[in-house]
Amino acid sequence: MSTIVAIILKYLIGLIGITIVVVIHELGHLVAAKLNNIEVEIFSVGLGPKIFGTIRKGTEYRLSLFPFGGYCRLKGSDDLSQALLHNQSNFTHTEEGSLFCAHPFRRILTYIVGPLSNILFAILIYAFLAAFPTQEIYLPPIIATTADYPSLFQNQGSPAYEDGLRKGDKILAIDAMEVQSWQDVEKLLREDNETRVFTVDRNGTDLQIMVTGQALEQGGYRFGLTPIQDPIVGNIRYGSPEYQSNLKEGDVILAVQNQIITNQLDLITFLQQQPATITLTLKTAAGETKEVTYTPNFDETGKVDLGFSLLSQTKPAETTGFSLKTGLIKSWSIAKDTITSLISILSWKETDIRSSVTGMARSALMIGDITTLGFENNTASGIRGLLYLMGVVSISLAIVNLLPIPAFDGGQILLALFEWITKRQIKPKVYYYMQLFGIVFVFIVFVLLTITDIRHFLAIRR
Repeated sequence: MSTIVAIILKYLIGLIGITIVVVIHELGHLVAAKLNNIEVEIFSVGLGPKIFGTIRKGTEYRLSLFPFGGYCRLKGSDDLSQALLHNQSNFTHTEEGSLFCAHPFRRILTYIVGPLSNILFAILIYAFLAAFPTQEIYLPPIIATTADYPSLFQNQGSPAYEDGLRKGDKILAIDAMEVQSWQDVEKLLREDNETRVFTVDRNGTDLQIMVTGQALEQGGYRFGLTPIQDPIVGNIRYGSPEYQSNLKEGDVILAVQNQIITNQLDLITFLQQQPATITLTLKTAAGETKEVTYTPNFDETGKVDLGFSLLSQTKPAETTGFSLKTGLIKSWSIAKDTITSLISILSWKETDIRSSVTGMARSALMIGDITTLGFENNTASGIRGLLYLMGVVSISLAIVNLLPIPAFDGGQILLALFEWITKRQIKPKVYYYMQLFGIVFVFIVFVLLTITDIRHFLAIRR
């Protein structure tokens, strides 16, 4: 498989995921419209020219050429055209089943069910993923301190180092509570205790060391510890410079540019230098020593973008079974983060919009990239990654569509609510110009997001 084919495959996976989310949204509008006696003229999966179509109960269900989502066209365009043509001040001659002859409450229901369908879809995804078998990374409780790597941790220092813990210590227990992994260490250190007693194995000798943490403004205490991981090559991204340099899974990294590497923090520290070329000294699975030299890729910030991960131990993650409660909690968490990001962008508090906002092209590539990386581990990881990201996109689509912008569901709901409260119908010309404004706004946003995506891709290429 060539690099071009791999990129196309990632785009297709991403586009399929986004299209499913959009179709769920439009299915919500379809069902709600029919329940409220509003006719649906066309329900399309995809955009552009029709490939196939069939008519059922007055609705044409079609498959369109471009798999970029879909749409649900409600009856009422003829009513609007006639009202504008005859310069009418109201929608006086509406067709049966038209959007404009429906009570505002029915229109509100029709528009709001689209976003609600996306939220429900996300809840069901995360409820299902709670029962989905998966592996979680298991890190042994072998530590370094933040004082050992000042450039990585902004010279923060380390209370643990000051009180006697050293790089390479293996934590056996904290306050007499046994630990089996770094995750256990993190869980215990989150407890609100300032002074902790660490039992560690140092070169075969058990030691007990008391450490006093540094109080944090937000509560809790900082101890200045970090896990270390053996520098063993794990998954290698297909088509990456590392893949082409004959790097193999299981290779142990001994040195980079003749600098000895003992763990992942040593490797990250070296990569901060942003080397133009990288020479790795490796020990193969057969015990032989070899060197590989290659020119790495760089991300948009100019940092080295490694095309491989380090080999990690894994263990089966605990599952709770299908849980709507878990689905609700996870969906609410993602929704809060999305709303927070949106508020930051709209209030101009977000300084790096490119990292927070993406267009469809970049979103599709990100979904496809993460999904294919998951499939490189195993099928379950790939499916889980795709479903998780579809849930994120579904919640984001629901929130954005509820913005009070004409041509969005939120704008239509606001117009219907205005008519319901004031008992006055929006004039056809006003409705037309508001919709036109909404369409122009969406087009401008689409163009800006596309430019953002292009700049992102060009930055990566540099």
